[in-house]
Amino acid sequence: MKIEDIKHPELKQLINMSYLHSENNNPELIEKTDDEIKDYISENEFIISTENNEVLTIPHGNDGNYIIPIFTDLVEYERGMEYYRLNEMDENKDYIIEKIEKIDNPKFVGYLINIASVSYITLL
Repeated sequence: MKIEDIKHPELKQLINMSYLHSENNNPELIEKTDDEIKDYISENEFIISTENNEVLTIPHGNDGNYIIPIFTDLVEYERGMEYYRLNEMDENKDYIIEKIEKIDNPKFVGYLINIASVSYITLL
């Protein structure tokens, strides 16, 4: 699959719905929407940034925890790379397109969707 073919408007809509449910303080709908997000992520392919053939991770806190950024389309990937450039983290970066896997590591906090714009973290 080519990077130009990756598009996930449904996921962006689900994320927006989760934020709206949060603003309305509706925990039942937040949980339902978050479950739908997890299902969607586990069933689809995303753009994942890599470095030296390894999935890129970003530290989360000072205790060794980390997150993995994923991107929903080419525009978000380009925005993410711009974000990396602004933070001097863009050298030697490439990408892969594949399904997200569950990671069994206590230091893994979750997947960060569209680092430069949406900023939504989820675990599978």
